[in-house]
Amino acid sequence: MKEFAKEKIIYGLAAFLSCWAIQLLSGITVRNPLTVVFFVLILSEWKRLSERDADIFSAKKSAIAVGAGVSFLAAGAALYVKGVRLISNFDSGLFKLLTLAIVFCGVFCIGLLLVMEIRYRWSKYFIGAAGAGKSKGYFLDKSKDIPISGSIHGAKLFILSAFLCLICYFPYFLYEFPGIMTADSLVQYEQIVGVRPWFNHHPVVHTFLIKIFYSIGMAITGDAVSAISFYTLFQMIFLALCCARGVCLVDRLAGQCARWCKWLALAFFALMPFNCVFAVTLWKDIPFAGIALLLICRFISMTQKKELTWKDYVSFSVLGILFCLLRSNAWYAFIVWGILVVVRFRKNLMGILVSVLAVFAVVIIVKGPVFGRLGIDSPDFTENLSVPLQQVAAVLVNDRDVADGDMKLIRDVIDTTYIHELYAPDFADNIKELVRAGHPEVIENNKSTYFALWVRLGLKYPGDYIKAWFDLTGGYIYPDVAYKVGDIDGIMGNDLGLYWKPLIGGIAVVKIKEILIKLSGFMPLYGMLWCIGAYTWALIICTVVGIGKRAEVLPIVLLLLLTGTLLLASPVVDFRYGYSLVLSAPVWLALCFGRRENAEAD
Repeated sequence: MKEFAKEKIIYGLAAFLSCWAIQLLSGITVRNPLTVVFFVLILSEWKRLSERDADIFSAKKSAIAVGAGVSFLAAGAALYVKGVRLISNFDSGLFKLLTLAIVFCGVFCIGLLLVMEIRYRWSKYFIGAAGAGKSKGYFLDKSKDIPISGSIHGAKLFILSAFLCLICYFPYFLYEFPGIMTADSLVQYEQIVGVRPWFNHHPVVHTFLIKIFYSIGMAITGDAVSAISFYTLFQMIFLALCCARGVCLVDRLAGQCARWCKWLALAFFALMPFNCVFAVTLWKDIPFAGIALLLICRFISMTQKKELTWKDYVSFSVLGILFCLLRSNAWYAFIVWGILVVVRFRKNLMGILVSVLAVFAVVIIVKGPVFGRLGIDSPDFTENLSVPLQQVAAVLVNDRDVADGDMKLIRDVIDTTYIHELYAPDFADNIKELVRAGHPEVIENNKSTYFALWVRLGLKYPGDYIKAWFDLTGGYIYPDVAYKVGDIDGIMGNDLGLYWKPLIGGIAVVKIKEILIKLSGFMPLYGMLWCIGAYTWALIICTVVGIGKRAEVLPIVLLLLLTGTLLLASPVVDFRYGYSLVLSAPVWLALCFGRRENAEAD
């Protein structure tokens, strides 16, 4: 058993170093999908090599010696030819040395693999295929030899997971005290303190939640900066509890498939730098991702029960309401998903129908009469037109021929004088603000006319439309799109009296945080975890595999629907907009590839 695990790690490490060396030598980014292809192909080749004839491998030491010599020369030649170019992008001597070492080790592993392959084929030619059926079976299914996941389950696992997540988040809390606040966070703070009226562009539920803990903090400390930290602490604890719930479900879903799945999930939740940064960032996307994870966990638990109780229906409804109120696009995704949930639980039709209808009713009432009575405005119509406005603007920026009548319709809304200067392919807010500065009410009052205009231009210039759409939202479906993740610090400059007040600091702390973030742009495979496009494709693959295995795919469908709303209306590619996909990834991966237990657990 130990030998099996040891060889598995060695072959995986060799494939990873080989993939990394190819990525560095070829000059592709760590987010390029080819890195995954290289890793899978090399790992599968090691797998095939390890399963071959035992007689061929009985003299493996001599082959390794020859392979090592050839590989050493190949690695040295690669460094001689490409070494200077590889290290020219780094200022740090440590990173330069690390790059050279990775290339040397990776090329060494590739050379060794090739020599072993040649030796096998050469030996097989002389020895014949008589003994080829004998396999050491390194990658054979040994699940029978693997006991069920350890001895920590249930409440113990939940408490341990939540505690470890909090321990990992806490240094970030001390360094970013009282919490990370960007422009969006400051707008919500202005609503809380009465500088501006309440507005549902940033969900009122989230703003109100911040206000509750801010008020508690002010009552205790009397200091606005310290009061903000009360909400940050709440968010950390809430996220840690959500992650702990996810770990427990992964433990149950994985079953006998792999006893290490729950620990891998825990490591992802607790150690991934972006999780730690987001835990102390005052964005609506963070609690929304936690609610999405809990909603998915609740749905999966309901599918594992023979009979549903009123507690299941109530908890599903509460989570559904919060899910819809914390992000505007989530409401549209839930409308479709809720109908599918009713079909899925048609044997419990009355209970699930009431539960889903309760979500619909509460959200409609809150967003309509309640907000209207309180004078809380919703986002304007222009906010929903990011993609169409960007596409029409692209046609104008490309100086295409537009009919006089259509041009008049456009000029009735905006001043096109500075559209070339304002247009940004990957950011729609500039064009939206141009519309708001003009006459957005013209579009709102003549929706059918402007819809027809959008269709006409699209049929005439489909290439411009497709490119404008991909430039704006392509990062949600294609991994190799550059954007920053988790590199923010402190509180943005403001006139509200809020400022960054780190409780720990120093060069060591700054450098450690910087290195943890920068590794995402340096290490292949790991870098793929930092791009939404990779999770989208993983969701699609899991959907196909899940359907083939007759597994529950509705939780994955919910996330795909969320992604669809981003592709249709997102103003920019931002990792946090798709954070619900990321945070729930261990659960839906375990759901698709694990061996689910039959036990009813909550």
